[in-house]
Amino acid sequence: MLLVLAAASRAAAQTTEPLRKTDLIRLLTGGALSHGEIADLIGRNCLSFTPTSRDRLDLASLGADSLILARIGGCGRGRAAGAAATPAPTAAAAPPAPVAIALVPLQSRVTAEVGTDAIVAVALRRGAQPVPGARLVLRGSGSMGGSTSEGPDAVAVTDARGIAAFHVHAAPAPVARPLTVVAADGTMLGGQATVEFITVPAARAAPAPAPVAATRPVRLVRPSPTSTGWVAGTGQRGVVGRRAGVPLIFEARDSTGAPIAGLPVVLAVTNGRLLEPPDRTDSAGALWVEVEFGLRAAATTVTATVGALVRQATLYPAAGPPARLLVLRGRDTVTRRLELDPDVETSLLVLPTDALGNPLPVRGLLAAVGDGSVLKVAGVVTDSLGGHVTLRPGRAGGSATNLALQASGVRTDLTASVRERRRP
Repeated sequence: MLLVLAAASRAAAQTTEPLRKTDLIRLLTGGALSHGEIADLIGRNCLSFTPTSRDRLDLASLGADSLILARIGGCGRGRAAGAAATPAPTAAAAPPAPVAIALVPLQSRVTAEVGTDAIVAVALRRGAQPVPGARLVLRGSGSMGGSTSEGPDAVAVTDARGIAAFHVHAAPAPVARPLTVVAADGTMLGGQATVEFITVPAARAAPAPAPVAATRPVRLVRPSPTSTGWVAGTGQRGVVGRRAGVPLIFEARDSTGAPIAGLPVVLAVTNGRLLEPPDRTDSAGALWVEVEFGLRAAATTVTATVGALVRQATLYPAAGPPARLLVLRGRDTVTRRLELDPDVETSLLVLPTDALGNPLPVRGLLAAVGDGSVLKVAGVVTDSLGGHVTLRPGRAGGSATNLALQASGVRTDLTASVRERRRP
């Protein structure tokens, strides 16, 4: 029985079916294969989709190193070219390629009034881990004054979360300019390194009202519906039960585009948890929110409410790697023992799940019994609902045998027996 299972597992591992995006995510987060093995698998099978720049950024945040990204790029040149680029095996295993450092801007566009200070924030990741203590330079920020002589560019050091915040003084005149983030020591950084910095005219101050005998109440600054909302971190992907890779950023601005500091914001989340959420905007009119994904492989939604304004940010956690098999007989869960009626076929539904119980697609479903005279496997099929195993009872009389089920790299063993026939 074990030989049959091993042979079938090797046949499933040698499939030439192109990998889907969900397959790549499970391979990177599951830990069952090394990066070199994942790269070889991509080189052999290629991909069933064409990755976008956002896909590459998401894969790098999940741990894809330079070798895996290179094999993904080789898929565009055809399967033959990808196979030719795969190095021949040598007697000594080559050391694993270092994981590339990726740059993730938390704001792709920053707007500030002329003559004011603004913050440009970026995150630095090595795979899924933050890179603290890295010294970064914001190229082009020193010439925001618009004069012929350039000042020093802004410099920032990443904190324990891998986040660096540059303080930039806006130009004295309206201007739009791309600023580029580089490493101070010249290290090559992957990901998006450019942030658009826009300087807008300052709002004109209203003339002072004439003095009156009674003091009028001060009119509160209202946030603009078009300039208030989530500006970074939305749409990111992750794994259930884990912390989101980058924080969400909410900005509140008035009708002139100026930031509103100290504005109360009410936060709520579904299928997740907010980690030490702030309750009002900071001096830059921003709110930084750290999110932990919930236990379900469904959308995580964070809602920010400011007065009558309601803004939502949606994140997408995926199920974790396969951890156990759920075996159902009708509506009943089968855990250790399975009793069958004589002369009646029984159907089992097999579902792989992660450690939190989220269902996963069925891959390589196998079923085998120890004693074929007691029980036989009559059929094994898979569809969109899961895996289906049909069992045909043999010798009655309470005899028991082992029933082994395997799918998606996870195995479970049951003890199956056939009841005695009832005498008329």
